[in-house]
Amino acid sequence: MSELVLTDLHKRFGGQAVLSGLDLTVPAGSFTALLGASGVGKTTLLRLLAGFETPDRGTIAIGGRTVDGEGTHVRPEQRQIGYVPQEGSLFPHLSVAANVAFGLPRPARRHGVEDLLERVGLEGLGGRYPHQLSGGQQQRVALARALAVRPEVVLLDEPFASLDANLREGVREEARRILRAAGTTTLLVTHQQDEALAIADLVAVLRDGTIVQHAAPHELYAEPVDGELACFVGDANLIDGVIDDSVVDTPLGKLPARWHGEPVGAQCQVTVLIRPEQIAVHTPNGDAAPLGRVIRCGYHGHDTVLHVQLTPDNEGPVVIVRTLGQATVAPGERVSLTAHGSVLVWPRRAAR
Repeated sequence: MSELVLTDLHKRFGGQAVLSGLDLTVPAGSFTALLGASGVGKTTLLRLLAGFETPDRGTIAIGGRTVDGEGTHVRPEQRQIGYVPQEGSLFPHLSVAANVAFGLPRPARRHGVEDLLERVGLEGLGGRYPHQLSGGQQQRVALARALAVRPEVVLLDEPFASLDANLREGVREEARRILRAAGTTTLLVTHQQDEALAIADLVAVLRDGTIVQHAAPHELYAEPVDGELACFVGDANLIDGVIDDSVVDTPLGKLPARWHGEPVGAQCQVTVLIRPEQIAVHTPNGDAAPLGRVIRCGYHGHDTVLHVQLTPDNEGPVVIVRTLGQATVAPGERVSLTAHGSVLVWPRRAAR
């Protein structure tokens, strides 16, 4: 197991800065997800790690050994890195066994290939060709090929993106099991928030060329550093409020609040994060609960997502509400809403 440490990485292509002082530590043996929107530089970062590109500035170290920076550039084949690209990139004219053996020295091929195929659940399929396998089996061949070089670090570049939804979850769980058993340090690149939160020990979010937050999935969801990140990792209601000590006054009533970082002060305007699952919908019963009108209702089987416009004048903010199963209300109905649990707040930014 080897720790992966990236320090002050910079990379430009022409006049476009892709990475701007990126710092990231991937603990030895961990399964870490690098999460970011399309086009933010995730694949560029993987190519730097693999040695296919060189950084303009900064260092990359694997297991305490500098592989880039400080006048050093270690060639890709000498970095002990396994790389699984998005489509697997298997050689179509080679059998499964030959694909896996491609990175192995000749004396180790026969026994090594059989062992690797057994580890990824493909024993007996060494004689087949890529076109004779399912998408999930092809990805397991690509994973076996990456593990063949006994890597210290495995890089996964959105390897499950081409699989259909029913297959994707099973394949990624199997891949995580295989990589944990192999004891490798793994960095998965993905733009899918649910995938990152479900599979990773730690999630690093890439935005504007830097890592804006690096935390365990539950912390990233519950304690995002700002409203933009809150919306990126899940459905979020960002509403205005005024905080007094540890209570914030919002359109959904007074709620217990917690600051992200150090408290700024009492009686100040804040932005409040309320997750959809924190809000309950009720039939109006004359109490003081805020009133709203259901404007949209989306049924997903396991839950229903409602969009509710606050205040009866049709001009208030719209909040998202998630309820288990089928909702008992329909578009156009008036409802009362109550929020449960504490809410996260940040100082409200001045309008630009």
